[in-house]
Parts: sequence; structure tokens; C-alpha cells
Amino acid sequence: MESEINDIDELIGKVVSGEATPGEQQRLAAWSSLTGENSRYFEHIKTIFEKASAQQVRIHFDADAAWNKIRVKLRESESQKERFRYQINGPSILRIAAGIIFLLGAGFFTYQWLNPPIENFAVTSDRTTLQDTLPDGSTAFLNKRSSLAYEYNPREKTRRIKLKGEGFFEVKHHAEKAFVIEAQDVLVRDIGTAFNVKAYPDSDTIEVIVQTGEVQIYTLNNAGIHLASGETGIYSRRLREFSKHDKADTNVLAYKTGILSFNNTYLKTVIENVNEIYDSNIKLENSALASCRITVNFHGDKLETIIEVIAETLNLTVTRNKNEILLAGPGCN
Repeated sequence: MESEINDIDELIGKVVSGEATPGEQQRLAAWSSLTGENSRYFEHIKTIFEKASAQQVRIHFDADAAWNKIRVKLRESESQKERFRYQINGPSILRIAAGIIFLLGAGFFTYQWLNPPIENFAVTSDRTTLQDTLPDGSTAFLNKRSSLAYEYNPREKTRRIKLKGEGFFEVKHHAEKAFVIEAQDVLVRDIGTAFNVKAYPDSDTIEVIVQTGEVQIYTLNNAGIHLASGETGIYSRRLREFSKHDKADTNVLAYKTGILSFNNTYLKTVIENVNEIYDSNIKLENSALASCRITVNFHGDKLETIIEVIAETLNLTVTRNKNEILLAGPGCN
């Protein structure tokens, strides 16, 4: 009788693990149909196998944990087993469990092969600029209040970045690994280049300036435009339209280069640029000053130096009140 029990257990183990021959499958089917107890016993073992196989594969496969789960299931059903004619034999159940664990292990490695791990990287700047190297060797220079999340999917062979704020990218080009930046509504696809993307959430426009190389900027519903070295592309989120400008505003990159260049520029525009780069709060006392023009260049100068040069050039007075800097004067003809 004992040998018959072991023989049936081994036969069930082969069937539920998919290793039984057609003849063995027919033999088990015949045995199961003899009595209701035989049928319930077979369904009991089959259920244990199916539940164990249906468990989600963990990143760290643990054979002991898999066996413990089966052991718990067996303990929970102990009262039911007493009613069966054939009792579960420890060594035979271990053989069944070993088959289950083998299948789970094989499933894990198959899952890893079909779904290779995705590489992730993230960086955030606050009130200062920040430069970092991405996992693929590309570099990113973030402006203040900006962040990026990098993801590489080896199955899709795609390097994808989600950008909030502004960043300058020098891409390490790989022809077989696409490099795409998601900036809110706009996608920027690198074609071997260095470029700047400005996409703050509170702005209606998304701006891309190409320093070297080429990029394609587009949306899911718009083929977009192609930009080459020295060109600027602007996307209006409100109008959902792209526009191209042949001459780039070099001051856009001042947060990275430290260079501000003004040639007969309105004072209003100068102050807006300085406030953005230095995170300052410079204001003009009256609207007449806005139309004053100035030609001046700054390269890594301190904010105090810039204010003094502007004031001296246009004969203005400077008043500081807490966090506000006020420029006053009679205006310009």
C-alpha cells in the first residue's frame, strides 16, 4: 500500500509539473475517476501547484520562501487530508515542491530575460544650478528649480528623460539607443548634439536652443520641426504651434555660461534677464526708465557689480529695501 501511495504521488507530481507522458496522464485520469476521494486528492495537489505558480515573481528569488508558502498551505488544509484515503507522504510532497520551485526559478530567469531591469536615475536642483553625469555618459546642467528623471530600457533601447524646468544637455550619442527628452507636452529627440531645453510648468512656452548638432522637437499629435546648430525652436502650449528662429538669444544660456551680453537693449529687458539669472528682485522706480537702452557685457560678475555698472552708465540711484533693489532716475530721451 505504501508503495502504491508513493507511486501515485510521483505520478501526480509529474502531471502537475508538465513532465508526464500521455500514458502517465491517462493512468492518473483513470485513477482519479475511481472514487470521489481520489479525485479530491488530485485536485487538492493540483490547487497547491497552481496557487504557488500564480505568485508574482519577486526580483530576489527565494527558494526557501517558496517552500514555506507551500508548507503553510499544507498545514491549513490538514483537516481535509484526514478524510482522504491516501495520505500525503512527506518525501513525495517534497518532490512536488521541488518541481514547483524549479518552475518558479525558471520563470524568474525567463522573466528577467524577456524583461531586463530598467536603469533609473534622478537629480533635482533647488536655488542653485547643478551639473551631473547621466548613466549613459551624457551630461546635464540644470538651472535653478529644475529636475530630471532618467530611464533606460534595454529592451526598447531608449534613453528617456522627463524634465521639469531648464537644462542644458551634452548627449553621448548612440545610434542604436535613442535619446528623448519629455518636457511637458513636447518631445525632444537628439540627433547627436548639445542643446538647451527650457520648460517651466508655469510658462506657456517651451524653448529649445541647439548649440551644436541637430534635434527634432515634436508632440504626439504634431510632427514638429527640425533644428540645427544655432537655431531656436519655440512651442506655444496655448496655440499648440511650433516656430523656428535662426538667431538664438545667447543670454538664455547665461545660467550656465555666466555670460550676459546686451547691445542697445531696453533696460526693462536687461533687468528681467538679471533677475532671472541671479534670482534677484530689481525694480524700476518709474515706467520711463524701461525704455532706456544700454550696451554692456558681464562675465561671471557678482550681482552687486552688475547693479553698480548699470546705475553708473544710466546715471541712476540705487535703494535697497529688504529683498528689493530699486533703481531710480529721470528716465531717458
